[in-house]
Amino acid sequence: MGHKRKTTAVAVIVAFATVGALLAGTARPASSNATARPCSFQLRIGDVLPFTGDLAAYGANLDRGVKLAVDLQNKALRSAGLGSSSVTLVASEDGQTQASASVEAATKLVKTDKANVVLGEMASTATIPMARSVTVPNRIVQISPTSSAPQLTTLKDNGYLWRTYPSDALQGRVLAAAALSAFGKGATINVGARNDAFGTALKQLFVSQWTSLGGKVGVNISWNPTQPNFDTEAQKLVGGDPAGWVIIDFPDTFEKFAPALVRSGKWNAGKTLMTEALRNADVLSKIGDPVKGLSGTAASAAGGPAGKAFAAYWKKKVTGAKPYTGFEGTAVDAATVAFLAAVKACSASPARIKANLRAVSGPPGAKVTFLTLGKAVKLLRAGKDVNYEGTFSPVDFDRNGDIGSAVFEIWRYEGGDTIKTLRTITFRG
Repeated sequence: MGHKRKTTAVAVIVAFATVGALLAGTARPASSNATARPCSFQLRIGDVLPFTGDLAAYGANLDRGVKLAVDLQNKALRSAGLGSSSVTLVASEDGQTQASASVEAATKLVKTDKANVVLGEMASTATIPMARSVTVPNRIVQISPTSSAPQLTTLKDNGYLWRTYPSDALQGRVLAAAALSAFGKGATINVGARNDAFGTALKQLFVSQWTSLGGKVGVNISWNPTQPNFDTEAQKLVGGDPAGWVIIDFPDTFEKFAPALVRSGKWNAGKTLMTEALRNADVLSKIGDPVKGLSGTAASAAGGPAGKAFAAYWKKKVTGAKPYTGFEGTAVDAATVAFLAAVKACSASPARIKANLRAVSGPPGAKVTFLTLGKAVKLLRAGKDVNYEGTFSPVDFDRNGDIGSAVFEIWRYEGGDTIKTLRTITFRG
């Protein structure tokens, strides 16, 4: 009799505990084979990328990356039995690597094309105005594939602005370490940068870190990227007797700036460090022998768990594109985390997507990649967690919408179509 009462009491307690858990939303299915929940949504993605302008060397390839990702997402939905859901790339707009065009493009995507998620821009100087003027006021999720300015971290965005590329708060440290290795402790170097959000912030970060390491700065200048020629700035930049140079610029501008440096007769590419935008053999080969030996720093796809797999996938699937750079993976990751967040929420609502981006981008959960999205969809619809392992980085968003870890490389242009990785530096959140 006592045993029976005890069993009954336990059963009642368990029953009440289960009801309480259900009311609190924390109960788990008793079976390990959870049943997929009904789900239907139509996710509308638009991208704003530089098909023209200073970063035109990259824009078209990143757009191809988005299209590859959307195709894989729709296949995953069908394979998981969610054929009533879909992902559409509503439009690919030219941000022209500048603010006004990017704001206009983003406005079209939001107001006319009814995008739930906007991917872009590459340049911070375009991404920030897009967020302030369009996506944040309209409560639309914006994910930049490559914007690196530290300002994105602290922008008042109500959680709507994210990025899949590391902040220059890290690159400033890497660039200073590379300069120390190249030029020695206490060396004097000349520093120049384009006068925009990217160039100004990274130059300040570098100078602060370099001087804290005991380095000295001789010339410190900035230039307007749209000016017709750069002879005056080049003459200033080669002034004095520096041990070397740090130059922060974009391809289109540097193609015009480099000849002015060469004409000065005082510049040496082999004693110059640049950043990721010039880590492009296609661009450097156009300038030719004067830039052979140029070195620099860049965030690297070597940090992406699925980086090698995506490079092979790109080679197999993509024809007629510009040479593969590795930065394409940032766009794939941006599109994919937005998709997984929509699946988890079973909604294309931007508010629901932003609320789930951290959950799908990092641990805990089963690891999934761009190649296993069908598995990811099934797990999410069964109430399970997933951890997206990106093509450019692990992603693992932090509370500011920045990626949680990154790999940077020191690179050198060897001439022709060859860029060599000299060493890598890993940052973990």
